[in-house]
Order: sequence, then C-alpha cells, then structure tokens
Amino acid sequence: MGDLYEETIFDRKLLPEAAGAANAEQSIVLTVIAGSEVDFGRHFVLERKRTGIGREKVNDIALSDGKVSKAHCEISVIRSPRGIEQISLLDLDSTNGTYVNGEAVVQATLKAGDKIQAGSTVLQLSYSDEIEREYHAKLFDFAARDALTGMYNKRFIVNELENYCRIARRSQRAFSVILLDIDDFKQINDRFGHLAGDEYLKRLAGLIRDTLRDQDIAGRIGGEEFLIVLPETAIEGAMQLAVRLRMNVEGFVLTVQGQDVRTTISAGVCQYQRGMKDVKELLDLADQALYEAKRSEKNRVMRAAIPNLAEE
Repeated sequence: MGDLYEETIFDRKLLPEAAGAANAEQSIVLTVIAGSEVDFGRHFVLERKRTGIGREKVNDIALSDGKVSKAHCEISVIRSPRGIEQISLLDLDSTNGTYVNGEAVVQATLKAGDKIQAGSTVLQLSYSDEIEREYHAKLFDFAARDALTGMYNKRFIVNELENYCRIARRSQRAFSVILLDIDDFKQINDRFGHLAGDEYLKRLAGLIRDTLRDQDIAGRIGGEEFLIVLPETAIEGAMQLAVRLRMNVEGFVLTVQGQDVRTTISAGVCQYQRGMKDVKELLDLADQALYEAKRSEKNRVMRAAIPNLAEE
C-alpha cells in the first residue's frame, strides 16, 4: 500500500491528453464516478506496477460494493523514462465480470477516458497533475466534511456505518460505535459566546482524532454530538477507547480571554449484533445508553443494554 495513495474528487474532467499517453509529470488516476455513496468521488493515484481492485480491505482499492468480488481485477502499469507506456487490466475470475466501456473483458489495454466497471461501481481512468488532484480533493472535503470541525459530516459517516453493517452481516466481523455528546455545552455558549463554543468544538474534534486509531472513523452528526465507528472492535475495546476519550476531554482546558473553558462528555457504546435489523437499531441502542449516561450523572460512558452485553 506504500506506493498507492488515495484522494477524493467529484469532478470528472479529463486533461487534454485524454486520448493519448501521459507525460512524466502526470499521474494515472482512477475516479469512482458511479457506485455507493461512500465510494462515489474517491480518487486513486496509481503509483505501483500492479494495483488490485476488490471488495476486501486487503486490496489496494477496496470498494464498498456487494457485487464486487473479494479480488475482482488488477491494473498493471508499464513506465519508461519517457513516461507511461502501457496500462493493462486483467479480470481475476470475478463473479460478475469486469467491463471496459460497457464490454466484458478478461484482458484489456486502457487509455485515458476509459470507464472500468466492477459490480455496480464504475471507475474512470484519467491523467492528472498535483495541482488538479489537490483541487479535486478539496471539492470532496467540501461535500463530505463538517465545515467547522473538519470531521466527516453526518451523511458521510452514516453511509460508512451502513457499509460496515453489510460487511459484518456477511463476514461476522465485530465492530462497535461510540455516540458521544458534550455535557452542558449550552453553558459555554451562554457564558463565553458562540465563538468560544465553536473554538471548543474544533479543539475537541482534534482531541478525538488524536485519541482514535488510524482505522477508526469519526464524524459530527449534530451540534455537539459525535459518532465514532470502530472497525474490528468488540465491545470491551470500544468501552476502553470511550473511557479514554472521556478522561482526555475531562482534562482538556481551553483558555478564552484569560478564563478557563472546560466541560465533559457522556457516551453510549454499542457493538453490532447479527440480529439487528438496520443501522437505525444500532444507533438507537447507542443513543439509549448515551441518554442513561447523561440522566445519571453525566461524564460517564455506558454500554448499550442488549442481550449478553451488561452495563459498565
């Protein structure tokens, strides 16, 4: 994975060289132009000789698409000092086949502008320079991130959560969520003003990011409410992480005009169970645990009251 990195874009414009080969300064880019809401707009720069595409996370490009095979297809790139010589695609005996510009292929030579379909996902090949990649990545951030905190917005993180639910139903892999809310946040706004409240939210978002692991996903889903998705994490690990977050927030102080601003958080934690009908049931259980934490004495972490999972 070290030679391939991911960016995200929504614009699908091709450079003038779309009909021919890329020069040495340009990169090969795959952009998801159709597929799940989570994948749509993802932007991959291909830097390695071979890039695997599939549903499993071990692939260089992992797609959230149930119709994509675990290892679906592979793209190979031949380079020379003059630039990119050839880009080739190989289907890896996928269940639903691989298509290039609407035609089923086993092997194919690709050029800029080609559309590759795997399952319900369509990726378009193009060439791009660094300035254009940065521009398009910013477009994605505007659509997927909360403007104040820089965290994912509600729409994006809930879609991610739905994908993890689908994966868990198929693979029986554990994952958990933390729903947290700032205690008495209104008092910060009332006492210090909304600018101080906004600054506290931004600093809290940074604290959350610093506490989480690389694979965890966090988003702001309300005024002072946050959702954290913890892949490959059972309830015990999720509780430990939530408690660590609570303690870090308890110790955090924001100084505004010579005055200390501090508060606490309450959190509800829930592990996905195979019997759950949908994302709403999972979030409702986490929300009920959060409500109990705030109703009791605040500054608490509580686990959802579901079968085989006791309160802590």
